[in-house]
Amino acid sequence: MRVNCNISAIIANNQLSKSEDALSSAIERLSSGLRINKAEDDASGMAISKKMHAQIKAIERSANNTQDGVSVVQTAEGALSELENILQRMRELSVKAASETNSGEEKDAIQVEINQLTKEVDRISTSTEYNTMTLLDGTLQRRAYADKDNVGATISDTVTAGEYSIEVTKEATRPSVDLDLPANAPSAGYISINGVKVDIEAGESISSIESKIQEACERSNATMSKDNGTMTISGKMYGKNEQLKITFSSAEIAGMFGQTDTNIMVNGTDCEAALKKGFSSTATLTTEGANITVKDIGSFEMDIEIPGDTKYAECVIKATDIGIMRIQAGANEGQQLSIGIPEVSMHTLGLDNLNLRTENCAKDAMTRLDGAISKVSSIRSKLGAYQNRLETATGNLNEYNENITAALSRIEDCDMAAEMTEFTAQNVKTQAATSILAQANQRPETILQLLQ
Repeated sequence: MRVNCNISAIIANNQLSKSEDALSSAIERLSSGLRINKAEDDASGMAISKKMHAQIKAIERSANNTQDGVSVVQTAEGALSELENILQRMRELSVKAASETNSGEEKDAIQVEINQLTKEVDRISTSTEYNTMTLLDGTLQRRAYADKDNVGATISDTVTAGEYSIEVTKEATRPSVDLDLPANAPSAGYISINGVKVDIEAGESISSIESKIQEACERSNATMSKDNGTMTISGKMYGKNEQLKITFSSAEIAGMFGQTDTNIMVNGTDCEAALKKGFSSTATLTTEGANITVKDIGSFEMDIEIPGDTKYAECVIKATDIGIMRIQAGANEGQQLSIGIPEVSMHTLGLDNLNLRTENCAKDAMTRLDGAISKVSSIRSKLGAYQNRLETATGNLNEYNENITAALSRIEDCDMAAEMTEFTAQNVKTQAATSILAQANQRPETILQLLQ
């Protein structure tokens, strides 16, 4: 028996310390619900779990981003729905105006409504916003710039950034007729411009006739200009589909204006162009008036507007990534979705100078409105595709978040049943060790009995 060293007490104390440490760990895990509370619990597991925490936060934010994108698309699509209703009403009015049963006053009333609807289309274009960002004024479409003045270019969001060039070989023209300006009218009659009649009285001065013709041009979607004794009447639009019809009441009246035919009908011409650089071998080019449309692989589309009566040897279009909306739809760099919304206005829909005061103008308006309605429907269809993709991305992110959260749980969450079992075992061991340590500390006291 030894007095200086109580080996039994030392052994019991060591076991008590181990049990208390294990019991403390079990209590920490049970109270926090985590298997890893500090680095010493699982060094590699903690490193992995922290990365996964960052990934989960980013995924949750990305899902919110895609939902915001859906809201943007829904806002734009709702505005386009209302705009399409306006275009349908405008077409209904053009069909009504094309009938010869309407009086002049009725046609004027129709034109007043058309003018108001035109303003509303442009107002919707400039005022449709999401979070102070305008959506339909071209702000969210990929930007393209031309190296020539007054050349406009719009591109689809699938056009790769870079330089593209075309050669304009023939300019677009408007239908035009030159008329002589006599001193006065030799006899009574009339001249009709696109169906709008101008009555001429015998001996009427040319200045009075000019004033009447000017008014008729304004009512018939035409323009009038004078130069060196010649009056030029032209259509307002460019292209082969733009027609100017002038009718004289008699050969005498036609001769007064230097014409031999009593019925004159002329059309404008479309521009002509050829593809140069940047396009694939399967790219196609079409022209309408002063507008050039190029389509290429996939949904590549480029619309170029050349000023009428202008000819360029070569025009370079630089496509950029500026303007298009990008949505961060993933946890890592480069995981983005793009949304492009083109400008929607009376100009981009080809509805400038819409005039329904004559039968021919009303028929032309019907054709142009059909094209505008088709274009708006195409944009709405594209927005629907964007929305479907964004909603699919949101669902995928939510599923991804669920799976990675489950993986994180397996790494850092504790098994409550196993930890409760461990807690009970260590608690029993601690109580036992405490009791044994007390008894071990009492053993040296028996030596005193030997010394008595």
